[in-house]
Amino acid sequence: TCFLPYCIQHLHIITSFSNSGTTWMQQIVSLVLADGDVDSVKNESLYQRAPWIDFQLFRQQSDSRTKPVLITSHLNYQMIPTALKKKMGKVIYIARNPKDVIVSSYHFHSYFQRLKVPKDFQEFLELFVEGDVFYGSWFDHIRDWYSNKEEISMLFVTYEEIHRDIRAGIEKIRKFLGKELDGKIIDTIIKYSKFENMRADPATNFLSLSKDLLDHDRGKFQRKGIVGDWKYNFLVAQNEWFDSIYQERMADFPVKFY
Repeated sequence: TCFLPYCIQHLHIITSFSNSGTTWMQQIVSLVLADGDVDSVKNESLYQRAPWIDFQLFRQQSDSRTKPVLITSHLNYQMIPTALKKKMGKVIYIARNPKDVIVSSYHFHSYFQRLKVPKDFQEFLELFVEGDVFYGSWFDHIRDWYSNKEEISMLFVTYEEIHRDIRAGIEKIRKFLGKELDGKIIDTIIKYSKFENMRADPATNFLSLSKDLLDHDRGKFQRKGIVGDWKYNFLVAQNEWFDSIYQERMADFPVKFY
């Protein structure tokens, strides 16, 4: 369900599986839509600029919007607003190497107060493979969205490609959203989308969120922002086990992460 009559034709959704670079994409897309005007968004947190359709927050914050509505979701494809299936809005899906997703999600569980803290990394790895984690199966989530990308107006990008060449990534995003931005504006978006700047910015680092949600003493929302962090967390046996499962379930999947 789309909560606004307006947003049926002016809806942009950032979607992903949890811990796949969603916050980074919120920053990039919100700045692209604002034509790189940092002053126009600096007083709005990311969850105000791109509220979550998954929660009631969107219903409360979107009523007065007169610009294209930007929202965020980790929901699976079957739960998206029906208007999107009529290509009346645009979707940006960001995917990430599942091994990096696992590591990021494992740490997220340690300080997000509404989630059960796993006993150890091995336990969480097994739960992830079984789909017994927040938002369910990564394998099903990415397959469902990707297999339906021709049914909706969707740009599918990976965390790794944006990390490798952020300028090219922003160019791809702005073209998809129909925005004409010159090189100077792109430079500004790159600057304010850098990991160290986002981690220091109160509008993007989520330090303002209540400790009832995030225990800031146990972890930072922006932890590392790198590609390949899994190499420092997976044991050799764990890596081989996951790779065998990935090959079994995703061998025919056209997007390669490693």
